[in-house]
Amino acid sequence: MQFPLVSAPGALEGEAKMTRGSVAAAVLGAVLASSGFAAAAMVERDGDARVGTRLDPQPPARVLDDLLERSGLRVQLESLTAGIRAQFLRAHRRQSSQDRITIDRIVAERFAAGALYARIKVEFQRNLESGRLEKALAWYDSPLGKRITGQELGALVANGGPEAVADLERDRPSSRRIELLERLDAGGAASETTVDITVAIVRSLTRAFQPSLPAVADLTPGQLDQQIAQARNRTLEDMRRACLVSMLLAYRDLSDDELDQYVRFVESETGNWYMGVMNSALLAAVNGAAESTAAELATAVPQLAGDLR
Repeated sequence: MQFPLVSAPGALEGEAKMTRGSVAAAVLGAVLASSGFAAAAMVERDGDARVGTRLDPQPPARVLDDLLERSGLRVQLESLTAGIRAQFLRAHRRQSSQDRITIDRIVAERFAAGALYARIKVEFQRNLESGRLEKALAWYDSPLGKRITGQELGALVANGGPEAVADLERDRPSSRRIELLERLDAGGAASETTVDITVAIVRSLTRAFQPSLPAVADLTPGQLDQQIAQARNRTLEDMRRACLVSMLLAYRDLSDDELDQYVRFVESETGNWYMGVMNSALLAAVNGAAESTAAELATAVPQLAGDLR
C-alpha cells in the first residue's frame, strides 16, 4: 500500500480556528497527497497481463504482515506522527513552555506510529480477503511496484521544495499526465482522506473544548457536525490542487505509461477494495487517537481553549 505523500514537512499546515457561528479548519498542506493512503498498485489489465501470485500460498495474516511491511507503512506513519506533533506545537506556541511539553507528550503518545500501525492492522484484519491480498503483495514484488514505493518514501524526505515547484511552472506537464494524476487522486481518495484526517482532529478538539468556545458552546451535536462538514467541503477543492502538485513532484520520474499502469490498478476491483479498506483503517486509527488526545488535553491543559477560539 502506498501512503499518500507529503508536500510539506508538517502533517497539518494550518491551524484549526473557531470563528463566530462556524468552525473553520484551515486545513493542511498536502500531508497525504498522492494516491490515497492505500494507493498500492498492481498492473492488472482487464484480464490479461497480471503480476503472478506466489506458488506457495501463505496464510492471509502472514500476507497482510508482509504487505504492510513492504509498503513502507511504518516509515510513513512516523512521518505523519512527526508532522502532527509539529503542527500542534505551532498552533499552540502561545502556551507556556511547560504546557507545550505536556501537549507534545500527549500527542506523541496518542499518535505514536506504533499505536497507529496496530490500529490499522486490526481494522484491516476485519476485511481480509486472501486472493486480493496476494495480488496486492505481488505488486510490491514487481519492479514497478518497488520503484513507486521507493519514490513515495523518498518524497517524505525530499518534499520537493520551492525549486522543484518552480520547475513545474517552467516545464508544464501534459494534459494526459494531469488527467492521469486526477484519476489517481479520485480513485485513491487522496484529497478526501487528507481532509478527513484533519477534520477528525478538529472535530475531536472542538467537542472536547466545546463548553469553553463561545462560537459553538450552544450548538447541538448535529449542528456542530453540520458546520464541520461545511468547512470540510470548502477545503476539499484547495486540497485537490495541493495534492496534484504533490503528485507531480512525487511521480516526476515515472513515465506516462508507468503512471497509467498505476491508475489501472487504482480503478480496478482489487484496487478499489484495497484502498477503501486501508483508507477506512487509517481514518479509524486517527479518529481513535484524536479522541483520546482531545480528552486528555482538555483535562491536562484546559487553557488550550483560548487557541481554538
